[in-house]
Amino acid sequence: MTTVANLLTDLQNQDPAHPLIFMTDEGEIGAGYHVTELRHSFSKGIDCGGNIESWQETRLQLLDGQGVTHMSVGKFGNIVKKSLSSLPELADAPLLIEFGHGNNGLTLMSLDAPEVQGDTVVLRLGDARAVCKPAQRTKSTEGNLGECCSRTGNSTPETPCCPNVKPPTRASSCCA
Repeated sequence: MTTVANLLTDLQNQDPAHPLIFMTDEGEIGAGYHVTELRHSFSKGIDCGGNIESWQETRLQLLDGQGVTHMSVGKFGNIVKKSLSSLPELADAPLLIEFGHGNNGLTLMSLDAPEVQGDTVVLRLGDARAVCKPAQRTKSTEGNLGECCSRTGNSTPETPCCPNVKPPTRASSCCA
């Protein structure tokens, strides 16, 4: 996942006068879009396997535009740099984008690396998906999911979703 620092580094290699276009599967974010907020937060949660985790994240909120021109790479970079001078902790936490076309249905999105398309720079936004963290950990350490989060969403005693955690005390399993 990208960070604000990574994004700034990528954008420094682009022509600051070029328009910066954010793109979703539904199309471009409207010209004249507005950076409404850069927010850094600390979160603490418990996953379906009973694991308690803490993490940081940065969110960039965009307001859909109805203007004529897109913000330039340089102007966007300056907004982010000014924000970092006030909140340096924004730099290194994973970055998520909050946006909704027509400013409806605010959605949490991931961000791809900038692409140069002619005389514009495009930042594609993708889906931010829910994941079963214990299954994700099992997959990364064992190379596969096994039966952890099957289509029925139930785990079996022979293939527990959370091998390093005591089984849930309730009848439900992780991912259920």
